Amino acid sequence: MKICRKLVAGLLLVGILANCFNYWIVSTSYHFNKSYISSVLCTNKDKPALHCEGKCFLDIKLKELEQKNKQEQEHTKRLIETVAPGEYELAFHTFEHILEMPIPFYLQQRPIGIANTIYHPPKLV
Repeated sequence: MKICRKLVAGLLLVGILANCFNYWIVSTSYHFNKSYISSVLCTNKDKPALHCEGKCFLDIKLKELEQKNKQEQEHTKRLIETVAPGEYELAFHTFEHILEMPIPFYLQQRPIGIANTIYHPPKLV
């Protein structure tokens, strides 16, 4: 059972790290496969004057990745907005009880007494 938990934890860790470093993974794969991308997948291979070397393909992949990340963020935001309100209400109720505690007298910032005299600076003779 412990081996299964460790395996699942390892797979989840790899998945999370892959998601965090996906820009790095795409750019690294571009640099390792630069010759193949520039000769086969490049959209500007018929225009050698541009010296593209497959950067157009890299830009396309990075834009796709950015759109995918935006969609995932929007989906997560919608999911939190629809699922979480009940949980947040529960959390707020627990904090309300803590805030309703009376403030001790010595911490209340109230005047101790009424000042009968007004301060007058000393007179110069």
